[in-house]
Amino acid sequence: MDITNSRPEEHYIRSMDDEAQKEWVRSIVERMCDAYNLTGKDLKGQLANRLGLHQSTVKSWVYNKRIPFHAMVTCRQDVNCSLDWLLTGRKPPVELDSMVKDALLDKLIEHLFNAGRYKLVESASGIEVTAHQILEEIEQILNVSFVEHKKTG
Repeated sequence: MDITNSRPEEHYIRSMDDEAQKEWVRSIVERMCDAYNLTGKDLKGQLANRLGLHQSTVKSWVYNKRIPFHAMVTCRQDVNCSLDWLLTGRKPPVELDSMVKDALLDKLIEHLFNAGRYKLVESASGIEVTAHQILEEIEQILNVSFVEHKKTG
C-alpha cells in the first residue's frame, strides 16, 4: 500500500504491527458492545443488528484492520458516548458548574470539620470511614456510581 496517498488514520494504523492493529480494532468493537450494554453470546452479531449491518461487516473490521468510523458515529449518536472513548478507551473529563463545585466544597468542609472534631483523623479506621462518607456524598451530589473496572484479558 502506498502510504503517501493514504488518509492520515490509515497511515497511523499501518504504522503498527498487524497484531496491534487487530487488537486496537477489537478493543473498539468491545467498547461499542459495552456502550450498547450487549451481553451474552455472539456480541458481534448483536452489534451488527444494533447498527443495521451484516455480521460479516463487523467481523471484517478486525480481519481487515479497519477502524469503523461510521459505526462509531452511529454508536455515539445512539447512546451518547464519547468518540474519544470508543477510539482510545479514555473517558473524557466531566465538566461541572460552580454550583456543583460549591456543594462539594461545603460537604468536604463539613466532613473534615467533623473528622477533626470527633478525632476521626487520629486513626486509620476513622480516616477510612470519613473517606467513604465523602465518596458517598460525591456520588449523591454528582448522581453517579463508582463501579469496578472489568478486567480484560
